[in-house]
Amino acid sequence: MNHQIEELSDAIIDYQVRHHVTDTDLAFASHLSVEKIHAMKTGEGKFTPEEINQLYDYMAASH
Repeated sequence: MNHQIEELSDAIIDYQVRHHVTDTDLAFASHLSVEKIHAMKTGEGKFTPEEINQLYDYMAASH
């Protein structure tokens, strides 16, 4: 897993722990699929830079 994907994974996990949300909750709130959230967390699967930015924007706005 490259460094950027590892940072993304850590950011997702940290957000989920702090806000007590599941992959499903995060997917619904951020308008991404559960599969995309899971792929971003594991660093496997396909997701675009736009989807990454969408998730980061959501997490930043909902602190």
